[in-house]
Amino acid sequence: MNAIELTRAFRPRTVKHVFMDWDGTTALTRGGWSDVMVELFAESLPLLTGEDEASIRALARQELMRLNGRPSIHQMARLAEMVGERGGSARSANEYQHHYQGRVASLIGARLEGVSSGAAAADSLLVPGVRAFFSALNTRGIAITLASGTPYPELIHEVRLLGLEHHFAAIHGPRDLEDRTFAKRDILQLVLRENALAGAEVIAFGDGPVELIETLAAGGSAVAVATDEAHPGRLDSGKRDILLAAGAQAVIAEYTALPELLGTFFP
Repeated sequence: MNAIELTRAFRPRTVKHVFMDWDGTTALTRGGWSDVMVELFAESLPLLTGEDEASIRALARQELMRLNGRPSIHQMARLAEMVGERGGSARSANEYQHHYQGRVASLIGARLEGVSSGAAAADSLLVPGVRAFFSALNTRGIAITLASGTPYPELIHEVRLLGLEHHFAAIHGPRDLEDRTFAKRDILQLVLRENALAGAEVIAFGDGPVELIETLAAGGSAVAVATDEAHPGRLDSGKRDILLAAGAQAVIAEYTALPELLGTFFP
């Protein structure tokens, strides 16, 4: 793959603001979260006639990626719905959330502790090239708003630990794990109002359909960040396909081709 894959829908524009996702787009703190969630779905969903473990995992991944970009409580609510639809006895979304967070917490904690102790470099938990990308945008006077489905207390801790806080004009996330009111649509509309921007002056970078769909609906541009979180910098073809189906106008796997990125998206 080239550094940037453009679709026929992409048009160069004068961009004044970047709408940025965190997990999988900027940071790799939660790399592997989808595998943990797929296992929870697979364990919880009753098998229907003709299904096997492989097909139920494929279905689970499709469902959770469709909601990627929203707080995980929405995915847990969908899991509860699916269990009921299949005739099973569903737990509450909050119970599924508790199980999921318990499994993923040790993964995240070990990575953050590595950076905090100095055993690992901060950039080991970042998508390659993103720090230099942010610095280049700041130098050009292009503001960056960070909007993540990760609860704000965890999000701001990670942003500060990885040394990125100064790059963002604003940082937004749900108030806690059970917050179902947080929506990236609302944050995007806030960005447009507070900065007196037209939708066409905003570009979104994300690895979930939500931020891309909402930015496109507002008239902005949408770039899919389809990095393979197990091998940062490589393309995740499955993620790419999902994001192109959501309307992404361009696809990248990382940010190291800085001159090309700036020339294409910020001419």
